[in-house]
Amino acid sequence: MRFSTISLAAAVSAFLIAGLSGAEAAACDPAKCVFPACASTVPVAASLMTPHRNPNGCPIKATWFAQTLYSDFALIQQWYAAGNEVADHTMNHLGTPPADEVIGNRQAINAFSGIPFAKLSGFRAPFLNYSKATFDILAQEKFLYDSSTSAVPTDAYWPYTLDNGLANDCWNGICNQTISIPGMWEIPMHAIMDSDLPTANAYSMDAQLSGTPDAVAGWLKNNFNRHYQGTRQPFGIYLHPVQVTTSAGLYNDFFAWAAAQKDVWFVTNQQLLQWMQNPVPASQLADQDYMKCNQPAVGKEICNGLDDTKTGTIDKGVLETCNFAAGPWSTCYGCPSEQPTPATPVPLRVVAAGQTNYRTPVPANCAMEWWDPVAAQCLCQSSNCTFTDIAMTTTSAAASPTATGGADMNKPSMAVGQMAGAWTGLGVIAAVAAGLVQML
Repeated sequence: MRFSTISLAAAVSAFLIAGLSGAEAAACDPAKCVFPACASTVPVAASLMTPHRNPNGCPIKATWFAQTLYSDFALIQQWYAAGNEVADHTMNHLGTPPADEVIGNRQAINAFSGIPFAKLSGFRAPFLNYSKATFDILAQEKFLYDSSTSAVPTDAYWPYTLDNGLANDCWNGICNQTISIPGMWEIPMHAIMDSDLPTANAYSMDAQLSGTPDAVAGWLKNNFNRHYQGTRQPFGIYLHPVQVTTSAGLYNDFFAWAAAQKDVWFVTNQQLLQWMQNPVPASQLADQDYMKCNQPAVGKEICNGLDDTKTGTIDKGVLETCNFAAGPWSTCYGCPSEQPTPATPVPLRVVAAGQTNYRTPVPANCAMEWWDPVAAQCLCQSSNCTFTDIAMTTTSAAASPTATGGADMNKPSMAVGQMAGAWTGLGVIAAVAAGLVQML
């Protein structure tokens, strides 16, 4: 049984990246940039993902580490509804965050994006700055995994549970502290090394900023092969889409190249851990529910993050726009009376329960994709839940690059049935037995 994984791991601060400096920070200034123009990371992220497919014909997915500040909750919901994973990145992008930053972000995303708490199960510390107190918070809140530690070839471990403490970033003394969280996982971020020499430089994120396109392309392939031809641990690509810009072609070429290798799959962190907790041979991956791509067939346009009527516009005419000093954002679940903060992550809605035009939150007994918050109706009952399989079933060779460096979107980027031993994971962190690849 072989697996090679490419995992797309990106601290995508909820698609409107915050915590930036210089020109990037100025670009997010609401006085200079009016929504939706500021959401420039969305088309960039889409350009990295839509050209590519897994061996079963399903679109590749990613794990997105989202925050509250500068984020559009409707976009977070749309990426989740499309099958991506959303994870916690604090409310205001603070390193070594206090508890209210971690807890409040999860509450705000649940309230205004409709994502269940159980699905918001991962965390990454902004700037990768964390302490023992950070892990105490994660344990208290029962997170499934953390992905804040870094790894070089000597400690590029598979994801592991924290029953016996941390095994990465030991240089800062964290491994000697009493961190024992039975059942919680650590998914190390594997660095991109620029050579095999002892003096090699390590890049945890956005390697495209540190070398020429040709050099970075070589780094990506060499590091992938070290995992793929070695102990098969997951391989991650960690990106801020706002910093990809003209490098999208470079990454699309690499994704197409990696996808053409035998048995390579792209996975999210949650998919990775589902496989690790119940590993199956590559020949059985396509049969696992967590690797399928079925979308609800609702039949009318409801506010659920999907283009239900296939008009080319998601949630047309049913989103509400909320205006605040830090910038406007949209939601399906009613605008709050004030911008969410760590002290008040879920403010009272402008339209309260019982009033006309109230948006009803997703109840515990209905999946978000089937819930109509305007009519307060679940469109999926035991006898009427129908789905559409969006997998492309035509066997094809890896997609060929286009003139812009992308892949041919009319063909899947991997041949269907090519599942014997490599796993490529596209998600801010994902690892599957023997060499997965993660990407954002």
